[in-house]
Amino acid sequence: MRKNWIVVLGIIFFMGSNAFAQAKFNKVEIGKRGGVIFGRVFSSEKKVPMEYTNVALYSLPDSALITGGITNKTGAFRFSGLKNGNYYLIAHFIGFKTKQVNKIILDDQHRFVKLPPIFLSPASSTLKGVEVKARQPRISYQIDKKVINVSQDLNAASGTAVDVLENVPSVNVDIEGNVSLRGSSSFTVLINGRPSVLSGSDALQQIPSSAIDKIEVITNPSAKYDPEGVGGIINIILKKDKKLGLNGIASGSVGTRNKYQGNVLLSYRKGKINYYVSVDGMNRDMHMKVKLNNQTFSGDTTNYRISNLTGTRSRRGYGVKGGADINFTKKTGLFLSAKVGGYGFGMNNDSKQHIYTLPATFEKYSNSVSNSNRWGNYYTGQAEFQHKFNEHGHQLDLLFYYSTRKSDDSETQSDYITNMNWERLNYIPSQIQTNTYDTSSDMRIKVDYALPVGKKGKLEAGYQTRIANLNGEYNFMNFDTLSGTWVSNSARSSFIKFHRNIYALYVSFKNQYKKLGYEFGLRGEYTDRSVNNFDGTKPFVISRMDYFPSGYLSYKLSKKSQVYASYSRRIDRPGNWSLNPFPMVIDPYNLRVGNPELQPEYIDSFELGTQKSIKKGFLSFETYYRIGRNKISRVVKLDTATGIMVHTSANLNNDYSLGMEFMANLRPVKWFNLNFSGNIYHYRLQGNVTGSNVSAKSTNWTGRLTASFNLKNNFRIQMMGIYISPSATVQGSRKGFAYTNLALRKDFFKRKLNITLSARDLLGTARYEFQSSGSNFRTYTTMQREWPVISLNVNYIINNYKQKRKRPSQNSDQGVPNDIGF
Repeated sequence: MRKNWIVVLGIIFFMGSNAFAQAKFNKVEIGKRGGVIFGRVFSSEKKVPMEYTNVALYSLPDSALITGGITNKTGAFRFSGLKNGNYYLIAHFIGFKTKQVNKIILDDQHRFVKLPPIFLSPASSTLKGVEVKARQPRISYQIDKKVINVSQDLNAASGTAVDVLENVPSVNVDIEGNVSLRGSSSFTVLINGRPSVLSGSDALQQIPSSAIDKIEVITNPSAKYDPEGVGGIINIILKKDKKLGLNGIASGSVGTRNKYQGNVLLSYRKGKINYYVSVDGMNRDMHMKVKLNNQTFSGDTTNYRISNLTGTRSRRGYGVKGGADINFTKKTGLFLSAKVGGYGFGMNNDSKQHIYTLPATFEKYSNSVSNSNRWGNYYTGQAEFQHKFNEHGHQLDLLFYYSTRKSDDSETQSDYITNMNWERLNYIPSQIQTNTYDTSSDMRIKVDYALPVGKKGKLEAGYQTRIANLNGEYNFMNFDTLSGTWVSNSARSSFIKFHRNIYALYVSFKNQYKKLGYEFGLRGEYTDRSVNNFDGTKPFVISRMDYFPSGYLSYKLSKKSQVYASYSRRIDRPGNWSLNPFPMVIDPYNLRVGNPELQPEYIDSFELGTQKSIKKGFLSFETYYRIGRNKISRVVKLDTATGIMVHTSANLNNDYSLGMEFMANLRPVKWFNLNFSGNIYHYRLQGNVTGSNVSAKSTNWTGRLTASFNLKNNFRIQMMGIYISPSATVQGSRKGFAYTNLALRKDFFKRKLNITLSARDLLGTARYEFQSSGSNFRTYTTMQREWPVISLNVNYIINNYKQKRKRPSQNSDQGVPNDIGF
């Protein structure tokens, strides 16, 4: 640990000293090379920087294009090496009005021209006396990510992040709320760019949509990001206001069959400090029906287990977050935040089973009841220091992050003997209970440094340490009918201790030559991992170095279209419990066993795409090819001695996905918006399960259509249709299904209050049908969730997120918040 701190401090000292020297050097050298014009672009509605805005500089009087580019994440742009003369500038972003800045003069007395902040506003018009205001597009494409504006999704107003993602390109959501990114359930979830305490779908299910500002989907992250996850990164950006005075938003929703959630965000800015606090809570039950037909084979005898299950999946949680953004100067700030909360998952199942053999030698009717409850508490804290040496992207960022989590999972299972009508007979039921306790912690230290190079280039480098630990205990108990107590079964109980430390360095460089933009990066990670379950065997240890290159190319075909290509290498590391070799009971007929021999899965991902702005909207087309090596897959085996199904994970050989995505966002008339997206890919799997070669392939596709109507008196209607095609899996296949959603929204009091009524799975067509087979077994499963899910959501904006300002003087920058420009 001491060695790590030495490395961090060394990097900070080197970068800091080099940065100050470079900042001084830049100003002198730029003056020698020619004049400089620079500025920043903001959204007129939220006063936030607009990244990837097209900015072009023209000369007068001939209106010749001199140079152009796109803004960075702070909305900044810069053109240098310019001759003396008169210029004008045009800024453009899809879905916003084009803004022209005139009378820009460079001469010997004005070599450095800083333009006033440029504010872009959404297009607006008037139709037959009714004001129709354009809104931010629900989904916008940027060079390296897709950005979902959550406020434009009425169907997700009362749901969670999972509900928002149901209608997003590259993302699939199954009927149980499990999320996959480009066909993979392995992806990284970030919250405001920082790691989440929970992972994958569990994290997304815990975040109410009312607390979300936008969601970024990054399918090919650069070397700057952690390479975890097959599919990429889903980054949740939470609401946080930065305007003067007290601002906030409060929302709540109620849905059919015990669905409630609420969220309050308050922000107060005074001087250079912005304080904020948020509180959220949720309780959502989802009901479903499942039919299972399981067949196992032994010689000439077939054993059948027919199950009809009704169940409830419950998710609940709360969170309290507070923080402060302290801007010491316009260029230096310290950002502090902490959060405490709890999360819970519950599952209650009532299953009626008919078990028999053919030829007929055995028959049994039973009623199995299981109740499980998992509750955990978590604490997170982070501190981030940022210093900007200038307004052109030269900066240093330091981050310290720490989180800890404790959870307790208890499940009780009872199996009652019944008659053929499933009426319980006078027998003592077979009962078992399992308890899982675990505590985990995650600490990260990160240093990021960015240095502009030349006119449009940038060099980025950084270091990161990740230290993760988990202690887990699994306790199996039987019910002693004689004493009437639960007795621990030490032969079926276990304990696991897991640690994984990762040390990473990365470097990347990006630049632009005329219409060609490029970025290349390399990340190196050293992993130190061990798994010890204290059963007398030696710990399973991994100590290795991995490299993750990335590259991006973009070419601007015209002012309204561009083509881009990217590559990244990623890794999927197996989780702690999936490595534990000790058997864990799912139910009397199923066991889960980890595999300590699991190796990481490596993924090579390629993308090629184009975007084009048209008069009535924009079009986007992407193709991608992904190769997975050491593929980690869930497999099922039959224990022929006991007849129990054993669920585990294994490294298969390789899998391949070749696909394309298309998206069209169209506004044929001013009051109607149509969004269509489709994803089609060919999937091929090669591997070996239980000594047998496995080969599976399928052509999968999804289609999504969203129609939005903006009517009179601030009334909106949104209809959504989704289709997910059949798909092949390691040991079987899944049938396709479709479903529809409908939402109505009305705004009141100058849009400070809005009420949304939504219905999900309106026609009850979301049915999950799956079949799998292997050596000596075959399984058919169908699942139907409750429908329709009706929700009412109320949202109230405090102070309307508008800053109260004095009348600007002639010398002030009109309409510019005081906190812009640091």
